Amino acid sequence: MALLTPLGSLPYPQPADAANIPVHIQSLAEAVDGRTVLRFADGAARDAKVTAPVAGMLCWLGTPKQYWYYTGSVWSQLAPAPVHKANPTVGTTTATAFVETLTPSTGDPTAAAFTAPASGSVLVSVGARISNSTTGTCFMSANVRAGSGSTVVLAAGDGRSAISTGTGQVSASTQYLVSGLTPNSAYTATAAYKCTAGTATFAFRFLTITPVN
Repeated sequence: MALLTPLGSLPYPQPADAANIPVHIQSLAEAVDGRTVLRFADGAARDAKVTAPVAGMLCWLGTPKQYWYYTGSVWSQLAPAPVHKANPTVGTTTATAFVETLTPSTGDPTAAAFTAPASGSVLVSVGARISNSTTGTCFMSANVRAGSGSTVVLAAGDGRSAISTGTGQVSASTQYLVSGLTPNSAYTATAAYKCTAGTATFAFRFLTITPVN
């Protein structure tokens, strides 16, 4: 009966075992197989091949050229990178409810497509150089949608906004946590703007999505 190594539980034969080298090599190869970095064309090919994944498994997917690991319940992208979108174009709005397009609309909307990490949480950061034609208050926030569709899972809000009041130009930004997202699902965050009065001007706008692991 083969013994197991203390750390990796890999099998090796005892002196009393039958001298069957091919069987012993096969046992070792099968034990190592699921511990290497597996390679597949895409997620569908992986799921068809690995029908009973175990926590800690690691694989490379040719599409979308990313490493993934199994958490024990789902496959999740390994160390997903932040998504950053920037638009230096100056835009204005007089809208008193959040809108995603400024005037002129060059480069709008500033949207960031991302995949939710295993934690289901991301940090959303928004900011711009902001001013107003009067004493009105300007807001920049973001709408978070499922996929690229129209279903909003978290709407832009005053409490989740970069804010500036008055005619002086101010570089303002804010960051907030979005949680409860479905791991590995696609989402889109789109910048949104409004003001309480006058004409709001936004320049050097940015939107960044940072995964929280």
